Amino acid sequence: MKIDCCDLACPEPVLKTKKALEELENDSILEVLVNSVSSVENVKRFATKNGYESRTENVEDGKTLITIIKGYECAIAPQKKNNFLNKTIFIKTDKVGNGELGIILMKGFLKTTLEFKELPQNIIFVNEGVFLTTKEENKDIIEILKKFEKRGVKIYSCGLCMNYYNISPEKLKVGEIGNAYDTMDMLLNTDMIAL
Repeated sequence: MKIDCCDLACPEPVLKTKKALEELENDSILEVLVNSVSSVENVKRFATKNGYESRTENVEDGKTLITIIKGYECAIAPQKKNNFLNKTIFIKTDKVGNGELGIILMKGFLKTTLEFKELPQNIIFVNEGVFLTTKEENKDIIEILKKFEKRGVKIYSCGLCMNYYNISPEKLKVGEIGNAYDTMDMLLNTDMIAL
C-alpha cells in the first residue's frame, strides 16, 4: 500500500500512517510519501515507537519515501523508567510572565528542576516556546535543556509551530521535532505541568 502525505500539516501524516497500518495485515509493506523534514521524523518516530521497521529514501523533487514493514519488530531498547516522574512539562511561551523577569524565571525554573533526582519524562515546547530550543539568544536555556536530554528526558518542539514562525528544522538546537499525535499521547499518559 502507498499513501501520499505531501503538503499535509501536522499531525495528518502520522494519522494517515496510523490508519493505513491498522488496515494492513502483518507482513505487509506501507510506503508513505512526504515532503518535509518534520513529516519524515514524525512518521519514522511513530513507526519505531509502535514496533515497526522503517527505511527512508530520497526521491524526486525533495520528497522522501518512508517504507514501513508491518510484522517485523525493530529493536527498541527498553527505556529505563527509574529516576523519571510520570510527568510532562508543557511550555507554551518563551518566558514565565512578562518581560526580562519572565526570561529569568524560565531559566531559573528549568535550572532548578535539573537539581531533582527524579525528572519529568518529557518537555514539550509549543507556540513561542519553540524559541527556547531554536534561537541563539536562548543559548543558556539550550545548554540547560541539553543537560535534561543527557539525563534521558525527551524534548520535543512543535513542528507546526516552527513552520508558523518560519524556523527551519536546521535551527533546532536540542531535542526533536514533535507532532500533535505524540504530544497528545504524552499528555494523556502522563501528568502535565504547564509553564
